[in-house]
Amino acid sequence: MISAFTLVKVVPHRNVQVFKKMKKLSTIEEATLVYGEYDIILKTHTKSIEELNRFIYNVLRKTPSITTTTTMIVAHIPKKR
Repeated sequence: MISAFTLVKVVPHRNVQVFKKMKKLSTIEEATLVYGEYDIILKTHTKSIEELNRFIYNVLRKTPSITTTTTMIVAHIPKKR
């Protein structure tokens, strides 16, 4: 399982519209609107790097109003105590 966080920039005044669309996608575990350089943070889980690539290139980057994405793949998930 591949976990990743993707930072998303959206054209002005479209962040809520894109946020609502992202929350409906099955690949996205969590979506959060934020202030700052980015507009939305997405937490995703995929079965493989290839599936993550397909999601980023074929879904996220083709979504109208999304201008930039930056994805960080989780290196290690600590075990719960």
